[in-house]
Amino acid sequence: MSLALFALFGIVAGANAAGIVEYGLKADSPVLGRPIPYAAYKPFPHPAEGERWPVVYLLHGLTGKDRDWFTWGNLGPILDQAIADGRIPPLIVVAPGFGDSWYVDNPDPGGYGRVDTALATDLVHAVDYRFPTAACRFGRAVGGLSMGGAGAVLQGLNHPDTYVAVMSLSGALHQPLAQDDPRLRWIPSLYRNVFGDPFDRERFNAANAFNRVGKLRMASQRPAFYLTIGDQDYPDLIEASALFHNKLRELGIDTTLRIGKGGHFWDTWQQAIIPALEWLAPKLDRTCAR
Repeated sequence: MSLALFALFGIVAGANAAGIVEYGLKADSPVLGRPIPYAAYKPFPHPAEGERWPVVYLLHGLTGKDRDWFTWGNLGPILDQAIADGRIPPLIVVAPGFGDSWYVDNPDPGGYGRVDTALATDLVHAVDYRFPTAACRFGRAVGGLSMGGAGAVLQGLNHPDTYVAVMSLSGALHQPLAQDDPRLRWIPSLYRNVFGDPFDRERFNAANAFNRVGKLRMASQRPAFYLTIGDQDYPDLIEASALFHNKLRELGIDTTLRIGKGGHFWDTWQQAIIPALEWLAPKLDRTCAR
C-alpha cells in the first residue's frame, strides 16, 4: 500500500477509537514448559476489509518485562499518533517477557530454557491464533532494544523464514570474546545463567551474532536489517552496530544503519521506534493469511 493511501487511512482512523493495549496475556509454550507472558497493542476493533494486521514483536532489555514498551516506552499513544498521521499502517505490536535470557536457547537445569525457539514458534503461533494477523513471513517483523535488539538480530539470523525484517535499537551486540579479552572482567556479569555457571566463553561465542551472521549467506529467505543507536550510547555498542552493519553489507543483505542523537534510555527509543517502523512499513504484506 502506498504512503498516500496510508495517509488517507490515517485520516479515517484518526476519527475512530485509539488502539488498545492488553496486559497479562499468556501464550502456551510446549517448548519452554511454561506460559510466555506478553502485552499486545491492537490498533482498532477490526482490520479493514480484505486486510489483516501485520505483527511486530518488540523485545525488552536486560532486567525488563513484557509491559516495558507500553509503560516506560509509552508506545500505545506513540503508535496511535503515527497511525492517525499515516506514517505507518495499522499493526499489532507484541511485547513478550523472557527475563534476562538474552533470547538464546539454554537447556541447562535451572536455565531459561529454549527461548530462541519458543519465541519463533510457540509465541508466533499463539499470536496468529488469537489475532487477525497477516500470518506469513511478509506480515511479521521482530525488533528490540539493548538486550532485546541483540535478541531480535538473533531471531533474524536463526529464523530467517519467520520474519521479513529485523530492527535493533541500541542493540547490545557484544562481539566475540578472545581468550585473554579484557571484557571478560565484566561481560560474564551480564549473562548470568545464560552461558553456563561459571560463564563459558566458547558457548557465548557460538551463539554470538557476529559468528552466526554467515548463516544467511546460503539462506533462501534473508530478512532486511535496521540498526539504530544514539551518538551518546556506549562506545562499544555504537562500534558493534556499525561493524555488524558492514558484515551484512558484505553478504549483500539489505541493511540500514542510523546513528542519531541520544543515549541508552527510553527517551531515545521513544524517538527511534517510529522511524524504524516507517522503514519497515513498505516491506509488510497486509493481506497474507495462514
